[in-house]
Amino acid sequence: MAPTGLFQSDRSFRLALPVISLLYLGTQAPRIRDLFATGSGLSPDDAMRIVGLRDLLGGQGWYDLVQHRVLPPDGLSMHWSRYIDAPMAAILAPLQALVGPDTGARLLATVWPLAMGLVFLLLTAWLTRRLFGNQAAILALLAVAYYEQLSGAVFGAGATDHHSAQVNLMLALAAMLALPDRPLSRGVAGGLLAALSLAVGLEMILAIALAGAILVAAWTMGRQGAAHRLLGFSAAMALAAPLLMAGQISPALWPVAVCDALSPPLLAVTTAAFLCSAALVTAGRRLHRPATRGVAIIATGAITTALLYPLIRPCLAGPYTAMSAELQQTVLAQIEEIKPASFFLANDPARAIILLLPFYIATLLFTLSVLARRGQGVALLAFVLAGAILSFWQVRMLTMGIPLVALAFGAGGSWALSQAGTALRVFGALAILATLGGKPLTSAYLHFTADPAKPPPVRAALSDDCATIDALKPLDAAPAGIIFNPLNLGPLILLSSHHSITSAPYHRSPDAFANGLLPFAKDEATLRAAIRKTGANYLLVCKGDVIGPPDSIGSRLSAGATPPWLAEMPVPSPHLRLLQVLE
Repeated sequence: MAPTGLFQSDRSFRLALPVISLLYLGTQAPRIRDLFATGSGLSPDDAMRIVGLRDLLGGQGWYDLVQHRVLPPDGLSMHWSRYIDAPMAAILAPLQALVGPDTGARLLATVWPLAMGLVFLLLTAWLTRRLFGNQAAILALLAVAYYEQLSGAVFGAGATDHHSAQVNLMLALAAMLALPDRPLSRGVAGGLLAALSLAVGLEMILAIALAGAILVAAWTMGRQGAAHRLLGFSAAMALAAPLLMAGQISPALWPVAVCDALSPPLLAVTTAAFLCSAALVTAGRRLHRPATRGVAIIATGAITTALLYPLIRPCLAGPYTAMSAELQQTVLAQIEEIKPASFFLANDPARAIILLLPFYIATLLFTLSVLARRGQGVALLAFVLAGAILSFWQVRMLTMGIPLVALAFGAGGSWALSQAGTALRVFGALAILATLGGKPLTSAYLHFTADPAKPPPVRAALSDDCATIDALKPLDAAPAGIIFNPLNLGPLILLSSHHSITSAPYHRSPDAFANGLLPFAKDEATLRAAIRKTGANYLLVCKGDVIGPPDSIGSRLSAGATPPWLAEMPVPSPHLRLLQVLE
């Protein structure tokens, strides 16, 4: 008998899929309007991606991953992937030819993330429907459209960085773990997806490690097909990873060990994972009890870790070890994504409502539903739980669960609505409304907690007035040169003008990080020495910004001070101060 409950029929799903897809696209209208009106909505990474695409289309080599307009003449080595550049360049090339580079860039920043969002919608709908039914799939689709972290940060108009592709790859990988049929082919597909994700970037490396742990756990418990899935996954990842590295890294750099991209240390890990998996699967022909298999895993893991540790130890310290202690402290204090969830809960409840509340609600509902369904979906739950728990270490760890949070919301919400108990159904309905209404709830909170007597916060550096394409376009009025710039404005300056820059927020260059932060926050002599070191022709500040202390040289320049070694340049902008370096 066909299901007849609320949104449970095939007909309701077939109707909901295009309708909710249009709703998602509709939520992007304000972002698209702002992108075309002022060029706002691009993060530094979004802007730098488009700059790299223009350089590639302009003749820069496939293997040349240096951004040559940052700290010229040496440039800044980037750790980004050509596998993301290729499809985006294929879109940008005809757009530039038809409408020019500026409008082409804005169209790309609209088309790419929305296309990635629609792919995510379809993947989420397919997997959720197959595992949990039509009603769960419809609720999951609504979560994609209305959870700000998905419809805004990852798949919002302007998001041209590689995070949207990573989320799609991880969702597809999770599907290869969860679907019960064809274990070997799904294991191979999962390994290929994992290798491609590592080639794109290492943001999802912990999620990939968790996927491997889930496969090992299934083998330990003797689940049907687990050995084939584990062996297919590890073999495909180990074989594909070096091929993918070779496809985007110059042969001269293959032996060079780096910690932020595919290179010998990571290839050693993927190869060791395959060898360990093969050894375990072979031993499993004699070891049948979970306890004895567990002992084999511990022994194999200990030996492998001891052998690999000297190779991977330099990478365990994090990406900022090349920076001075002062610069590390300054940089880390400004990166919100490395703060714990408790920081936002205590200091920024509005942000917590829109960012954290939907995720935690989805995690709770999904956990209850998995327990009630006697473990169905437990592999997927592992990713969402890991994201929720680790977010109390660093909030960016939510990314481990972001690919599956919509599925979790749909499966958990559908389960709650189907329960006989009134209390649970009411709780489920309220939880669903709280998740889908994150923006209205945030607006209501801000309205009712506003204190008219409280002075507004001190305006931070890099304000929205300057961090747009149109705000920085007037820089083209000045002859081409090197601009000594505040940190996060760097990529947007490259995108908006013909100038070179001295600072951009990428860890491979401590100098590029330091130039955009420390000299502005100190005294005039420090700033002057830093400018001389870079050979910059100009200095840029955004009017009215406070950079570091209120009496810092950066803050004073933003307020209108002009030392004798600088001269005001006539730039047609109400927001920018471009100063020529005289000596």
